[in-house]
Amino acid sequence: MSYLTNVNVIPSHIPGEELRTFGTLESYEEYIQNQARDTEQLLQKYRAAKVHDPKLSKEYREAMRPIMVTTCWGEAQTASQVAQIITKTNRPSVQYFYTTHAIDETRHTQIEWRRIEDLQLADSLDVPYEQTELFRFVNGLPTFLEIVYGQVCTLEAYSAHVLFNSIIELAKNAGDLATAVTYEHVMHDEVRHIGTGLRLVREAIESAPDPEEAKFRILDLEEKLLPITIRKLGRESKIAESLYDYGLIKSKAKFEEDGWRQFLTFRSKIGVLPPMRFQGPLPEPSVV
Repeated sequence: MSYLTNVNVIPSHIPGEELRTFGTLESYEEYIQNQARDTEQLLQKYRAAKVHDPKLSKEYREAMRPIMVTTCWGEAQTASQVAQIITKTNRPSVQYFYTTHAIDETRHTQIEWRRIEDLQLADSLDVPYEQTELFRFVNGLPTFLEIVYGQVCTLEAYSAHVLFNSIIELAKNAGDLATAVTYEHVMHDEVRHIGTGLRLVREAIESAPDPEEAKFRILDLEEKLLPITIRKLGRESKIAESLYDYGLIKSKAKFEEDGWRQFLTFRSKIGVLPPMRFQGPLPEPSVV
């Protein structure tokens, strides 16, 4: 299972033309119109696919519980976290973008929770400590550059992207098309969040009074932030353990490696960062 995209950061199910007109920074009216259109399309696909729910096995539901509950909890936390970014900039266009971002996350929480209830996976969003650690760390970052990098490159481009693509692929393989279309809808917004966030990080570094000091901040941050991210999504995480135990992934180490490669792809698109000091997760031992 691989979550690498071949071109740019756009999943194949999102047409390029649609991306260019989706939720721009300039027009709130256009943003609302696009969201209404996209949500109506989701509802049509969701209602058509939901009839297959009774055919989904108990084993599949048990395997998906940790990953779907964690993802929904993360959406709710991100909505409040984004508010901190708004207070750390005085650029109206950036404040507007993150306001729409917060609206997106609130909507995601509701539609993902609906799906959790459909499948009877949980009656509350209780997640293990390892899943809360990353959010608490990013919430405490002091500057606009650091919190945007932490938010876009770990919580969105690494954590959310891996989780959402995992859910979509696993759901399709199990015939759970209602879950798949729900998270494909969410990915429409995530692409916008990631693409704009990566650009803002690059601009913040280039416009900093001391760009080299700004780069140092990111390198220093990565050494603290990425180990937390790997604990959340790596081979020892509850998510990887559940997916492996129920046969939905063949290797917990491969699951970790795929997520790490996806992160490196997104990081490279910032374009101005030096090589990381952090070495990343250990590769899976080869079988001789």
